[in-house]
Amino acid sequence: MVSLCTIQQLPLDEVKNFVFINEIYGIQLAERLEQYITFLKESRASGGALDTKTAGDKGFAGDFLCLLEGNTLWAVIFASKAGLVLPCIPQKLPENIFREAVPVLSAWFLGKKVYCVSGWSRGVQLIREALRSCAARGREDFNRQEVEHRRYLFMCYDGRRCRRDLIPSLPVTPCSLGDLESLYYLQSAYDTVEVLPKKYPFKAETCRANLQRILSLGNVVAIASEEKTPSGKKFIAKANFSAVSWRFALIGGVYTVEQHRRKGCAGRLVQWMGDEAAKSQRQAVLFVREENLAARHSYENAGYFFSGNYEIVYY
Repeated sequence: MVSLCTIQQLPLDEVKNFVFINEIYGIQLAERLEQYITFLKESRASGGALDTKTAGDKGFAGDFLCLLEGNTLWAVIFASKAGLVLPCIPQKLPENIFREAVPVLSAWFLGKKVYCVSGWSRGVQLIREALRSCAARGREDFNRQEVEHRRYLFMCYDGRRCRRDLIPSLPVTPCSLGDLESLYYLQSAYDTVEVLPKKYPFKAETCRANLQRILSLGNVVAIASEEKTPSGKKFIAKANFSAVSWRFALIGGVYTVEQHRRKGCAGRLVQWMGDEAAKSQRQAVLFVREENLAARHSYENAGYFFSGNYEIVYY
């Protein structure tokens, strides 16, 4: 029998071990789980309570849900208060557990805000079915209409596969908070073109805050043009680590200004980041839209290979 509980109802080491084993299926969740565990230990050590605002700033305000069949843990799902759902669900999830999990998850999601589900295909399919079941109940306030459904290829880095003779030796610049204004136009273009569904409005303050956050973590790199501006460097391409877990570093935010595309900027950035992640014993990974053949070819030349199917659904 399939059941659902929160992370607080299971031994924390059991949940962490499951996510560690299945880390590739939930890198963003794994990063949040590690932050949660660290914050929880610090809070307990100081005798304080888990502060909601601080938890939100850390990126894990929400619920970690555990899906079990009997005593066997089959999935961990993070559902943020803002409505982001990140499943860590192995591709091998048996069909009978999948079917039994749908109504269980559907009951939990009733009345909960959901705007985006992101993860490997098996996990996203399960959450989609649960949300469809919510909508099928006929309650208008629980209707889950999909705004956009995107399919990606999930790729992993192997430096031995990199065709370094095809990667231009462009200098890569690790960026800091001082580069925020110089990078903002690239980040805003990336959010508009690659992230936001057509019906979602662009919010400058959200874009700027996200860029500031990843810059403060030292997770952004860029390529500058030879042209100088009064304010300093003019960046023509950027990328960042969007999540760093125990064994993986997820690359996102890859964007090159139109006039500098097809010159190897993106390939150079992700190749550099792949080598950089390897220094800390992590494997760099990324996902690319199925239809973006140019990007796929560039990433393959840079040493990335197909590992599975990834999906993002917006509501």
